[in-house]
Amino acid sequence: MKITLNGKTYAIRTEDSTTLRDIEKQLPLTLAFRRNHDVEFVGTLPEKPVNDGRKISAIHPGGIYYYEGWNVFCLNYAEGDISPYFITYLGTAEDERLSEELKASPDSIIVEITE
Repeated sequence: MKITLNGKTYAIRTEDSTTLRDIEKQLPLTLAFRRNHDVEFVGTLPEKPVNDGRKISAIHPGGIYYYEGWNVFCLNYAEGDISPYFITYLGTAEDERLSEELKASPDSIIVEITE
């Protein structure tokens, strides 16, 4: 999977799950993302995937997640613990500069997600 933001493309090292495969079936996607709680950007997916991937509460910079409650694809740029909530882990950016790019971005961005 690849994420393109501001003309730069970042490879994502993914963790296989039905959730990830269902999202990949929707690719390519161009989504509007908004900043959330100064730790991540979230973008609503057009279709809700099956949510059976690994659920975690500890998020990390460069982490790519799915949150079923809002049906959003999440791009994290900060460390955090979201307990008592859980989010489905999809993968991690191979280049830490994605987190830096997200931090420096305006509160609304457009992101392309491709295979």
